[in-house]
Amino acid sequence: MRATLFLLISLILFGLFLWVTLSGALFFVALFFWLLIVVVSMGYQDAVLLFLLGAREIRSGDEKVLFEAASHEAYKLAVPQPKLYFYNGSLERVFVFQSFQNVSIVVSKSFLEIAASEELQAICFELLLQVKMGMAPKRTKLLFLLGSTSWVINSILGLTTDGLPFREVRKASHWFLNFLMFPAMEFIYQVVLGVGYFRRLEGHLSKFPREQELLAQVGLRLRRPLFGHSLTSKKLLELQAAGKSRHYQSIIALEFLPHEWDYLFRTGLNRAE
Repeated sequence: MRATLFLLISLILFGLFLWVTLSGALFFVALFFWLLIVVVSMGYQDAVLLFLLGAREIRSGDEKVLFEAASHEAYKLAVPQPKLYFYNGSLERVFVFQSFQNVSIVVSKSFLEIAASEELQAICFELLLQVKMGMAPKRTKLLFLLGSTSWVINSILGLTTDGLPFREVRKASHWFLNFLMFPAMEFIYQVVLGVGYFRRLEGHLSKFPREQELLAQVGLRLRRPLFGHSLTSKKLLELQAAGKSRHYQSIIALEFLPHEWDYLFRTGLNRAE
C-alpha cells in the first residue's frame, strides 16, 4: 500500500508542478506527456524496468534448467508462468517483477554460471513466493519509480554536459550526481518498504525448510562476492559508472538498492556465520 501511495503522490505532485509552471501550448504538451507517464506507471512498470536493466529474454533452448525450475515452482505455488530474462550487471542479483498477471524473473548473467540445478529451483521458489504472497507488485512499483527517476536525472545531466569540452568534467558531474542520488534512493526505499519487507519474506520462507537449505547453499556461493559489496567497492563502482552509458548507470542504481540476499544471507538464513 505504501508503494502505491508513494507512486500516486509522486504523479500528483509532478502534475501540479506542470500546472503551476506551464501555460498555453506548453501546458497541453506537458499534459499529454503527464498522461502518458500515468498510463505507463499504472500498467507497464515491468516493461520499463526490463528496459532500464537492458534485459534480454531467455529462450527455453538456451537455459533449459532455469526454464524447468521456473515452470516447476510456478506450478507448485499456483502462480502465473513467469517470463525469464537475463542482464549484464556488476553484482549477482535476481529480480521478480509483476504487473497485473505478467510476471518476469530477471537474473544476472554472471549468477547463472555459478548456480546449480536445485539451487535455481530454490531461487525461483523464493522469487515466486513474493508473487504468491502479493509482495512483488509493491516492490515493482517502487523499483520502477526509483529506476525511472535515476534514468531521467542522468539523461538530463547527460544532455547538459555533453557540450563540455573536458571529459573529466563530465565524468565528475555524473559521479557527484550518483554520490548524492544513491543514498537518497536507498533512503526512500527504506522508508517505503524497509527491512520489514525482508523480514516478512523470511517469515514465509521459514515454512519451507528444504528451500531454506538450498538458499543457504546459494549464500555460501555468494559469501565471497558479498565482501565486494563494501562501501569502498561500491564507491569504485560508482566511479566506474560515471563514464559508462545511461543503461549501466540505471543497472548500478537498481543493484545498489537493498536486496533480499543481503538480508537473508547475512542475518537470516546464515545467522550462525
